[in-house]
Formats: sequence, C-alpha cells, structure tokens
Amino acid sequence: MVSAQILVGGDGAETLLEGGGLRLVDRHTRSEIPLAVVQEARTDGGRHVEIVLTDTAVHRVDGGNPTAAAAFVTALTAALPERRDPAGSARVTVTPLAPLPEAEEAERHPKYRRRQLTTLAFLLAYVAYTVWIGAVRGAETIIAPIVAVIPLVLGASLLFGAVHVTLVHFALKRRGITVPASFDFRTKDGAAWYKFTDAEGVERSARGKNRGPVARVVYDPEDPLDHSFDLSVRRTLLKAVFLTLAALPLLAGGAALAVLPMLVD
Repeated sequence: MVSAQILVGGDGAETLLEGGGLRLVDRHTRSEIPLAVVQEARTDGGRHVEIVLTDTAVHRVDGGNPTAAAAFVTALTAALPERRDPAGSARVTVTPLAPLPEAEEAERHPKYRRRQLTTLAFLLAYVAYTVWIGAVRGAETIIAPIVAVIPLVLGASLLFGAVHVTLVHFALKRRGITVPASFDFRTKDGAAWYKFTDAEGVERSARGKNRGPVARVVYDPEDPLDHSFDLSVRRTLLKAVFLTLAALPLLAGGAALAVLPMLVD
C-alpha cells in the first residue's frame, strides 16, 4: 500500500503520490507519471525534489520546505516497484489546464481586443491627466493622482467583474449550449476542474465547485471560454450586486483623490 503524500510548492504547484503513480499539477498543466517509469527520487537537502525517469528525463518539483521534500523522497522511494518500464517519458500523460486553442481564441476574439484597446485608452488618458495636473498645479500635486490609481484599478476590476457576470449570464440564456462535463481533478484551493466537449468536438476545461463526477455546463458557442454551471438569476444577481457594492466605494475614493489637486488652492 502506497502512503499518500502531497507536496505543495511555494509556486502553487502540487505533486501527489497516490496509488500507482504521481500527479504533478501547476498553473498550466497536469502530468500523470506511472511509478513504473520512475527510476529514482532525490533531493540535495533543499526544498526541491528531482524525479528521474527511466529514460533519464528529470522532473524537478518544489517541496515547500526541506522536511517535506525529504519525507516525499522517502515515501516515493519506498513505493517504487521492483520492475521498471524503460519507456520513461513516453508513458507520461500531460494535460493542458488552459488548452492552447482556448488561449489562442482568447487572443483573437474581437471582444478581448476591444477590452485591451479600451483599457489602453483609459490608461493613456489618465497619464495625460496626471501630467497636465503636474504642469498646471506643480509637480508635487501629482502624488494624489498617482496614489488614486490603486483604488481606481481595484474598483474598476470589481465593476468590470459585475458587468462581465451579467453579460455572460444573458449571453448564455440567449444562445448557451448545455453539455455534460466530467470531473477531472481538484486543485489545492478547493476548485474542481471539469472537462467537456463542445459541439465542434473540441475538449474544453471548466473550473467551478465540486458538483460530483458528472455535471452540466452551459457554454457560449461564440466564445466557449464563457461558461457556467449555474445559470440561476439569484446567483448572478447576488454576485453582480456584491461586486458592484464593493467597487463603488473604491471608485469614489479614487476619483476624489484624482481630482483633489483641482479642488485645493
């Protein structure tokens, strides 16, 4: 019986030893490594663990601290089978958490380009305003507009979230397609990842709460990155209202700081 061990690295990555294999999960990929293709595990006394495969390939993972790293190496070494498979990396399964096609779609979808251009326009306008304040009121007066950037950015992000949640809800209600999604794995922050296949036959990933081995997900065929496991009006309304109420004080405070130099003689 293999003793389950989990390494949680400082970079947020996880390494799980359980059953007959290893699971390495970071922000971008999930790798499944059968124990039969692991030649050895080692650590130099530091926080990192090197997992050497039978074809000499090395996976270096962060153990968080030297004690955890050493305990993991001990447990993994004890779990290795007597007979090894020389195939090595050929038996390692790597699954992208943010599939490349989705990343490319996000870059070329018109709405993402519009958001980038809008953000750039606001940024340039605010920089111009700050420079103008400094020229008219004196260089020392630009401190307030510079400090105001923090609450303005936070407030704008929250307000954007509220608008985005609302728009996605209506888009999914209008043209959303419902498909089954199967549970894939869970990350250390408690989020559950599901995978589903869209109408074009492309496999997608969706993040949400754990809803069992199989759940229903509604996705937007025009932009599959927009999806939801729960299209209830109550949930959407509560989330949008919460984000808006959190955004308004930040925006008000930031705006007051930004115009302060114009109000003070």
